[in-house]
Amino acid sequence: MRTILAILLLASSPAAAQMTDTGCNALSTSAEAASARLDDMADKMKGGAFIEAMPHMPQKTKAAAADVEDARIAAVMALREYTNSLKDFSVAIRNCGQ
Repeated sequence: MRTILAILLLASSPAAAQMTDTGCNALSTSAEAASARLDDMADKMKGGAFIEAMPHMPQKTKAAAADVEDARIAAVMALREYTNSLKDFSVAIRNCGQ
């Protein structure tokens, strides 16, 4: 992820107009790898045990538990959108868009 940020900083400079295929492909590979890691993270955020425990939680904690579940769902959706954007970017930047 740090690699992506470093390359994006370089890409925003005037030197970006001179980016080589090697640089573009390195950025593509980095974005693809980050996407795969984030996809894996989203897969691990299923929340099954938490959901199953919710009916057995004390009544006064159920609203907070529902908020946690809603936030988990939103986070997974946002993570999936981000990974899809990274995948699209990876394809677009490969060989500098040629």
